[in-house]
Amino acid sequence: MSNFNNTGEVKEISILDMMNGAIGERTAYELTRIMKNCRDFNTEAKKARTLTIKLSIVPTENRDSVAVRAEVSSKLVPVKPIDGALLLGGTDAEPIVMEYTPQVPGQQSFDPTIDTEPKVVKLA
Repeated sequence: MSNFNNTGEVKEISILDMMNGAIGERTAYELTRIMKNCRDFNTEAKKARTLTIKLSIVPTENRDSVAVRAEVSSKLVPVKPIDGALLLGGTDAEPIVMEYTPQVPGQQSFDPTIDTEPKVVKLA
């Protein structure tokens, strides 16, 4: 790969093309993670995700070249917590815990996805 174009001038490249395109590849990888996080209905839609490209540049002592380190990272929105409720009954010696559901015990539901029987949580 030549550093010159057809007219003999030096080619200009994007920062993303530096290091044989590795910065661009990592940027695309992190951007893909962000887009998957944006599509996840278990995350908050209105919170921002961030993509950071950090270049650290350190010149040599005689200033004729520099060392470059590229760090590409993303900050995603965490999965939303799931809230629920438990009903507590029984005795002090033998407590019973059941998952609270809006379904009235013994009443049939027209929605087949709703359990009509309460679920008892097993305790140790």
